[in-house]
Amino acid sequence: MFDNLIARAIVPVTIAVTGFVVFVCILLYSFVKSDMTDEALRNLNNCADTVIKSTSYAMMEDDRHSIQNIVTNIGTRSNVELIRIHDQNGKVQFSGQSKPEVHSDTVEAHIAELLQADRFTEETALRDIDHANGNITVTLPILNGPSCSTAACHFHAEDEPVLGFFSIGVSSESLEKTLSVLRYRMMIFSIMVLFLTIGGVTALLRMNLFLPILRLTYNAEQAAQGVVESDLPKSDHKLGKLNKDFRLLVKQRDQALRDLQNMETLDRNIDDGSR
Repeated sequence: MFDNLIARAIVPVTIAVTGFVVFVCILLYSFVKSDMTDEALRNLNNCADTVIKSTSYAMMEDDRHSIQNIVTNIGTRSNVELIRIHDQNGKVQFSGQSKPEVHSDTVEAHIAELLQADRFTEETALRDIDHANGNITVTLPILNGPSCSTAACHFHAEDEPVLGFFSIGVSSESLEKTLSVLRYRMMIFSIMVLFLTIGGVTALLRMNLFLPILRLTYNAEQAAQGVVESDLPKSDHKLGKLNKDFRLLVKQRDQALRDLQNMETLDRNIDDGSR
């Protein structure tokens, strides 16, 4: 019976703590993953914007060699898998891509979607992260400006909102590794929290419930064998009223036995006197 009580006390706590820890860790991981993904996209977006600004002068001067040199140099970075500059119709004009097949479908979809846009702003961008294929891509429009429409050697009409598009794709391997390490550490943390919590709850239940119940059970067995209340082991009062009521019952039993013995003694005395 007591083993059953222990199981009924520990198992629900274990299930509840396990469910709570798993839920919180999954929720926390989803938030962290979302924040890290957004940060990776923002960093790549800022990188793309920097490249556009770095090539703007060469574009106004129609210095195609300098533009290609910039694009090629950026494309030599180990994590860069795609870098392209498209014209306003989506045709590739410059490319530093070492793997032509990588990201192609994603970039073409970005360009097609941007070509359908009615208006462009500095915040206009299409961002994509593909965890399955391990890549991140950003496509930005290259906006027309006063310096572009008035350039002497590279003229663009003022009513052309966009001069082209810039696409860059990088490997998400670093992000995936970081997320993998995060998952592993959160699993370890969850297991530690689980064991510490269950261990702590078990220790508290043992100290404040199980041991007092064992003492009360022992006292009940002693009382059943005829031990009087004053001879029973002193209780620690952790069971409160239950323990007091038990000892009161034993006292009442002892008093009833004494009264019965007194009555029996009195009856014998009366019988002896009448003889």
